[in-house]
Amino acid sequence: MKRLLMAVTVGVVATLWALSAQAAATDAQTIIDRVRATWQGDSFHGVLTLELSLGEQTKSHTLEVWTLGEDYSLIRMIAPDADAGAGYLQVKDDLWYYSPAVGMTIKLPSLALGDALFGAGPSLADLSRGTLSDDYDAVATATEGGYLLTLTPHPAAPVVYGRLDIRVDGDYAIEEIVYYDQRGNVLRTATFLQAVMVNGRSFPTEIIVEDASGDRTIERIEKPEFDIAIDPSFFTLDRLEEKK
Repeated sequence: MKRLLMAVTVGVVATLWALSAQAAATDAQTIIDRVRATWQGDSFHGVLTLELSLGEQTKSHTLEVWTLGEDYSLIRMIAPDADAGAGYLQVKDDLWYYSPAVGMTIKLPSLALGDALFGAGPSLADLSRGTLSDDYDAVATATEGGYLLTLTPHPAAPVVYGRLDIRVDGDYAIEEIVYYDQRGNVLRTATFLQAVMVNGRSFPTEIIVEDASGDRTIERIEKPEFDIAIDPSFFTLDRLEEKK
């Protein structure tokens, strides 16, 4: 009888543990889905200004960004004049860069999405709102007024980060992202500020990115639009190479 009771107890504990783990995973996925909906929407368009402080050098860039889900993005340079017309196109796992100066389009490896666009600051994935991709498993921890999401990449996922720690508030708006390399070292920290209401969502319009090297970028998002009328046929090489 004692053995039977012990076996039943162990079975109940194991079942409760499994259900608890499953519920936690479900909660984490639900939270990250809401964060993704707030940050990405079904589609997005906006103008981004980047102010980069790289050592003793300071420079500014302006870009226009269109996205559709996680699989499609187009980033076009507006300023300075030397970069105007250049851009990047992502179509699922394919990525291209276009240089009007040489009139050439180059195909890049998909891992380049994780590279900082100007050698520091946000990456292509960050600028195209693709940081919260399905390439990560998520664990959620409740905090005062929000959640901490810990994202770890799936095995062999085409990402450069070893982990992401994301703090979000009660409205599922991102407050901070800490990016780690594969060895657990902090690569950069992004702080999200100046939230405004856009289509019923709380959306930060200023992001301060501080790299481990000491470089710093201030990203300002102007005229953010969500759920715009756009489909995959917009994201083509012809559009990337379009003259303005």
